[in-house]
Amino acid sequence: MHKKAWIIAKINFRTLGALKFATFTTMLSLFISNLVNFLVWSDNIGTGSDISPINALWLLPVMVGIAIPAFSFRRTINLGGKRSNFLWGAVLTYVIIAAIVSLLIVLSNFTIEPFLERHSYFDPGFLGGIANLVEVFGWAERGFAIAFFQQFAFLVLFSAFVHTLVAAKSKWYGWVVSVIIIAIISVFTPIAPLRAALVWFFRMILFHQNAGLQILACLVLATGLFWLSKLIFARRAI
Repeated sequence: MHKKAWIIAKINFRTLGALKFATFTTMLSLFISNLVNFLVWSDNIGTGSDISPINALWLLPVMVGIAIPAFSFRRTINLGGKRSNFLWGAVLTYVIIAAIVSLLIVLSNFTIEPFLERHSYFDPGFLGGIANLVEVFGWAERGFAIAFFQQFAFLVLFSAFVHTLVAAKSKWYGWVVSVIIIAIISVFTPIAPLRAALVWFFRMILFHQNAGLQILACLVLATGLFWLSKLIFARRAI
């Protein structure tokens, strides 16, 4: 099982070239934007603020979460793999990508960006410096390791959500779920008690003060979503 999962994960990585290119292009665009801002604001030290280009790596788990259920399932089955092999290979791919993305973003936040803020026109801090998502969500306050695991757990959950939603699109209930999600956001937002419930949920998976609880919640929810996708693919025609 584990050997076949590794093989499928390797195949997935070999077929993600276009997604890597799209992510790199987005990062390059953000870098160019930052460079332009630097040239414009270079005479006004301490007034600049930019989004870190490294944040574009968040696109990769999303795009991979779309590509694997949409394109890799049939290929895996045609190559002789089982449905369970496909799922474990997909999970392994998401976990590796989430770990790499989280590591690179956290490294950038704790090393490269503080250096640039000290030696450029940026003000240090959230509003006046280089905005990194680990700062935005408050994960960096707990140090390098905790920030890594908090971001990693959320990215695994995010990948599981996209993976399961795309998998369900081949059935009528997938579209029903999409409508329900839109309805929840639309209906819950104006109604105070429902809005509080929605805020509680996002606080749990993103902003919770207890890092261990946030990590656990993300991983438990991700496990549930992967289990749900297993039921979907068990009934999916090749």
